[in-house]
Amino acid sequence: MKIPSLLTVTLLIAGCTSMQPIDGSPADLRLHINSGELLKTGDRVLIVTTDGTTHRFTVKSAGAGRIDGASESIRLEQISALKKRQFSRGKTIALVGGLLGGASLGLFIYGFAEYAGAFALR
Repeated sequence: MKIPSLLTVTLLIAGCTSMQPIDGSPADLRLHINSGELLKTGDRVLIVTTDGTTHRFTVKSAGAGRIDGASESIRLEQISALKKRQFSRGKTIALVGGLLGGASLGLFIYGFAEYAGAFALR
């Protein structure tokens, strides 16, 4: 029973997040990043800069006019759009529903096969 539970928890953790766009003008984004309320160390982000380049990385530090990743750094005035990996309620519901539906269907088919096999032996 431990392995199915561990597998379920692992799937839930992996399937419950997605890149969500952060609403606001570039000026609003800069303000919230500099204040430290929008990004934290370890956040996974997708940033589109004013030149149209897309950057995807894990935040090492944010504030003081820049966002730093492991191998790149972006000045806040270059940011035109930002997406951040966040919890997704819809994906979580779909994952749990799919797991429960699949398990229910499997049990139904197993029960039907057992009943049919027992009936055939009579």
